[in-house]
Amino acid sequence: MVARMGSINAAADALGLTQPAVSNQLRRLQDWLGEPLYRRHGRGVTPTSLGKRLLRVASQIESALVDAETLQTDVQGLMQGSLLLVASQTNAEFLLLRAMAVFQKRYPMIAVRLQSGNSEEARKRLDVADLAFVEDAVVAQASHGLKGQTLIETDIRVLLSVDHPLAQRPEHEPVALAELAGVSVVWREPGSGTRDRVEAAFRQAGLEPEIRYEFSAGAAVREAVRCGLGVGFVSAVSVTPPDLCTRPVAPRIVQVLSVIYQGPLSRPGEAFLTVLDEMMRAGVYNVAGGAAT
Repeated sequence: MVARMGSINAAADALGLTQPAVSNQLRRLQDWLGEPLYRRHGRGVTPTSLGKRLLRVASQIESALVDAETLQTDVQGLMQGSLLLVASQTNAEFLLLRAMAVFQKRYPMIAVRLQSGNSEEARKRLDVADLAFVEDAVVAQASHGLKGQTLIETDIRVLLSVDHPLAQRPEHEPVALAELAGVSVVWREPGSGTRDRVEAAFRQAGLEPEIRYEFSAGAAVREAVRCGLGVGFVSAVSVTPPDLCTRPVAPRIVQVLSVIYQGPLSRPGEAFLTVLDEMMRAGVYNVAGGAAT
């Protein structure tokens, strides 16, 4: 500021400091470099050649500090940043796509990425993701620094082709697990939250289902059922094509959609959960067989 103003007194006024305070700072800076930074004259001071070189460096530092402050303002105002979501396919299709659309309109400068797979894969990416959406109840894992909340409770239904004998019964009449014990079942891959819940229900009923077909995507399961390879299991919140149908299962197989994350949560992560909460409170998600929480 002294170099720009050409006067220690003028610089002190501009900085809101006393003239001795500015002179002391100049003296310390000059002692640190070991060479004169300025020459005094009747009208004020003039930088030496070394002083001019230091002024160019100082201007670069000043510009970098302004950039840092602008970045801080943008991040705190959610004008810049990134958000990585990992999710099971059910969470991705039912919850996240609509929430992402709302979030991007509200925060267009936040770069959002969504990686979908199954619940086990989502948990494995918690070390790099902001939020992980899984298909089971949140278990307190304070020792691992994990936090989370239950979003939706629904149920799992049996997926049938419309010409399947079990599809001929009334829409709300459940299919007993015992009826499916000898039926060919089209499964999701191990690690799928839907599969985990269905297998647990079979075991609890003392039944051992046949595992003949496994697919790593819900779309593949639907296509296999459509082709007559067997019946499948899907979340009640999943979209069912018109040539397929679902029936409830007895006893009911409860499914919970949850979010987990490593604390503390990033600002974009907090904002995304706020958007999701607002949408659930507004009734955007019509939850079959359960409720948003």
